[in-house]
Amino acid sequence: MNNDGLHCIIVEDEFPAAEELKYIISRYEDIIVDGIASNGEEGIKFVKYKRPDAVFLDINMPIKNGIELAKEIKEFDEYIDIIFVTAYEEYAVEAFKLYALDYVLKPFNEKRIEISVKRLIEKWKQKSKESVLVPEMLNEIINKIDKEKKLIKKIPCEKNGRIVLIDIKDIFFCFTKNEKTYVKTLHETYSIGYSLYQIEEKTNFFRTHRSYLVNMDNIKEIYSWFNGTYKLVMNDKENSEIPISRNNVKKLKKYLKI
Repeated sequence: MNNDGLHCIIVEDEFPAAEELKYIISRYEDIIVDGIASNGEEGIKFVKYKRPDAVFLDINMPIKNGIELAKEIKEFDEYIDIIFVTAYEEYAVEAFKLYALDYVLKPFNEKRIEISVKRLIEKWKQKSKESVLVPEMLNEIINKIDKEKKLIKKIPCEKNGRIVLIDIKDIFFCFTKNEKTYVKTLHETYSIGYSLYQIEEKTNFFRTHRSYLVNMDNIKEIYSWFNGTYKLVMNDKENSEIPISRNNVKKLKKYLKI
């Protein structure tokens, strides 16, 4: 972190997109664009020479793609924040595994980039106040798919080493187990790189419990359990039963208008 501001570089092979990014970012006094690289090889040289605080990074580039470059950047300096700016939604899981600060889909608009920049500046200011890097902050995985889309329509899931894009409507519920997140469809269970909080932010799923999110369109029935709690029975193959914590019963009744 430099004393004169937050320094970043842009790695983007499309000149118009790179210039537009630079224009939007440069409007902020707290952030300085140190340069633009047009491919992955040039990008890693820039990073090692400039030692920026953040990198705005495309994925589909010649010579070295953005995912490969991000891995090299993290190996060089794990504290450099990476913001992916790409047209490819399917790389989101890999991006999150690399602790990307944000994942912006093209075509982007000024408002969407400003969200990323403001979050980056806010994180930088918090670091400055504390004078040290807080480890927990490095584990933040932010899923802010283009605001213009409001809610995401698909979620990238992983099974047997393959990435599968699952329609939101086909998901019955999401849950956490052993610090991992999973989604359940009619017949299958998939692991996912999102947290429940991130899924909740970008879907209409209902939080029944700290470990469960439910697609209310796929509920079969609700029944009273004990001590003022309830359970949901899902319409999947197993008729899965989902607990509703006492704190969420009132919210559920309000949601269902009962």
